[in-house]
Amino acid sequence: MDEFKEKWQFYKIYRKNSGGKKVFKNRISPNIELNQSDYLGGVSCFILDKNGNVLIEKRGNTKITAGEIDLCSGHIDNNETPTQAMVREYVEELHKGDSKEQEDARNEAIFNLRKLDELDLIFKNGGNERKFFIQFYVMKTKLEELSTQKEEVSDIEWIPMEEVFDLIRQNKTKFPYDKRYEKIFEKVKEHYKEKDKEVEQR
Repeated sequence: MDEFKEKWQFYKIYRKNSGGKKVFKNRISPNIELNQSDYLGGVSCFILDKNGNVLIEKRGNTKITAGEIDLCSGHIDNNETPTQAMVREYVEELHKGDSKEQEDARNEAIFNLRKLDELDLIFKNGGNERKFFIQFYVMKTKLEELSTQKEEVSDIEWIPMEEVFDLIRQNKTKFPYDKRYEKIFEKVKEHYKEKDKEVEQR
């Protein structure tokens, strides 16, 4: 089954054009080496609980980033849009329970995910270097039941928002810190406050 999946699974690849904008290039098998000018398409989400904590994952042992901490994140596969990829990753990584749990999680993500910003980032692992265009999202979840996919995520923890921002600033998460994150942090805080206001008005 895994061999068959490998034949049709591809990641979206982008490249910067002469104007510095992201342009779609092609799709590539996960095992093929990238050119230096290639960027992998990826997604990442600040998942918030009602108290403003952010869900942090510890990557599973099967990942090349095993043991590292990260937001709920992943690649954009095949013909997915970034939002479709983020919905899939949210369900796959954090809701591997019964079909009702998965359906509830999928519906929650479809209706509540909000785009924040997109950053081009360079990830270094040993002597290897890969470039990513990451679309960042935020979502406040009401789902209390979480069932992780152990191959992808070995552990999860809810951490206060500002502490998560500091972990990113200190380069203790999967992707390197970039000052452009600060704009994303502000949008995460604004989104949390807006959602709280909506609840208060009901």
